[in-house]
Amino acid sequence: MQPTLSIFEGIMLGAVQGITEFLPVSSSGHLVLAREFLQIKAVPLLFDVLLHVATLFVIVFHYRNLILRLCVVAIRFVSRKKRFEDERDLRLIGSLLIATVLTVIIALLLRFIGASVTSVRSVSICFIITALLLVSTKWIPKAKDSSYTWGQAILIGIAQGFGTLAGISRSGITLSTALWSGMQREQAGEYAFILSIPAVLGALILSLADLGKGAVGIAFVPTLLGCIVAFLVGLAALRLLLWMVKEARLWYFSFYLIAIGLLGLFITV
Repeated sequence: MQPTLSIFEGIMLGAVQGITEFLPVSSSGHLVLAREFLQIKAVPLLFDVLLHVATLFVIVFHYRNLILRLCVVAIRFVSRKKRFEDERDLRLIGSLLIATVLTVIIALLLRFIGASVTSVRSVSICFIITALLLVSTKWIPKAKDSSYTWGQAILIGIAQGFGTLAGISRSGITLSTALWSGMQREQAGEYAFILSIPAVLGALILSLADLGKGAVGIAFVPTLLGCIVAFLVGLAALRLLLWMVKEARLWYFSFYLIAIGLLGLFITV
């Protein structure tokens, strides 16, 4: 089987993945549109998986110190050597576990009822929904320091589950929900992206289970370049987004989402 992707297509799809995985504009939705625009009929599943691995590395790299600290705290807790200063991190770990379980439940329910539609029309509608969520953050008052509550975990976990729909930005819906639940801006960004690690890993495992012969004929150079571009662009996009969350400018992205959503609806009429 001949490679299905050119170097240009690999780089373009890598850039789209890197930008949209972190900016609240939906990576899955944009990949649908990018493939439509580039007229790519079929992309190897392994290519998709590797692009997501590349952007997962971005999160791990950026939050490496926090991830290491949480791992150490978890080990101390399991070995019954918990310290007093571990309490907040243990609460964070518990909150992440609850939110992850709820994300899985919602994602499976959506998959079961056949809600995972990837048509241009459905994606465009979801873009507009994401835009409205981002606009709503403009009126969220600045929060004081808060601990991680079970209520926040439940709300954010459910929200992230709906973020699996193409066109609904995972980062956008989790950040908006975290902010509305009373988290500080920097805390919300940190929580949303640490929470994405098990979600992305779970999606990768499901993709690998369905991989089959998807690796046959995969183009090595376009895939390698796509992953490198996805990592570098993703790192810049993540840092930009965290700055915009801190400055309460998350709603800026709504203008773009409404425009592209309406355009998508217009061309499908």
